[in-house]
Amino acid sequence: MSPTPDAQDLADRLSDTRWHSIEVVGSTASTNADLLARAAAEGTSEVAGSVLITTDQTGGRGRHGRTWTAPSGSSVAISAAVAVGSHADRLGWMSLLAGVAVARAIDSMGVKAVLKWPNDVLVDGAKVCGILSEYAPAADGGIAIIGIGINTDMTPDQLPVPTATSLGIATGAPVDVQTLTGDVLAQLDAVLYGWPDDLIALAAAYRDRCDTIGRRVRLIAPGDQDVIGTAVDVDSDGRVILETAAGERIGATAGDVTHLRVAD
Repeated sequence: MSPTPDAQDLADRLSDTRWHSIEVVGSTASTNADLLARAAAEGTSEVAGSVLITTDQTGGRGRHGRTWTAPSGSSVAISAAVAVGSHADRLGWMSLLAGVAVARAIDSMGVKAVLKWPNDVLVDGAKVCGILSEYAPAADGGIAIIGIGINTDMTPDQLPVPTATSLGIATGAPVDVQTLTGDVLAQLDAVLYGWPDDLIALAAAYRDRCDTIGRRVRLIAPGDQDVIGTAVDVDSDGRVILETAAGERIGATAGDVTHLRVAD
């Protein structure tokens, strides 16, 4: 087991996927920001298919400008660039599909993972992975940068919040980060083959994993506006559908929502 993935080994394993360039760095502030900067300097078409990985991300970012940090070697950050083409209107699926890929990779470790809409992966009810997808537009359609941060060997005293966990805690053993990273990228490549032409099947795969469906939740929108209802579906546009006590159905995209929490 190695705490830092080996780029050449990953490239060999993933040679038949869309990931044509895989780089591992010892430390960086943000793998997403690095790929976005590279796209601005080199062009999005050059960066499409690139993957950047580190086990020491010092300035990770989440949705709505939230920050994310972890002790060196306790997590792995993976950013992957995907060509968008003429399908920028379907970008909302990127984080959801990444969640499916991560959950399937975690399954191979003998751990059951589920999804919290829109961008968290949970194990035993606690967050083990967060996902942030960003868009770099260009004349050719640009690229989506899918950022995945997984708590690998974080110990209980290193957890940032009580609602977090790590794969090391869940399995009771050190994590083989090399295998995990390869599995995540292989699964991500596989699910992306259904995007954007088979969103009905992708939505079904997401629903099968989504722990949010069936729960009574509070959806908080910008400006502290909120809605309480039961999450009854995730539709083919990737929107969560809430049914209120009055029977009204409300759909919301990830961009519409600041927080989604289980209602008290």
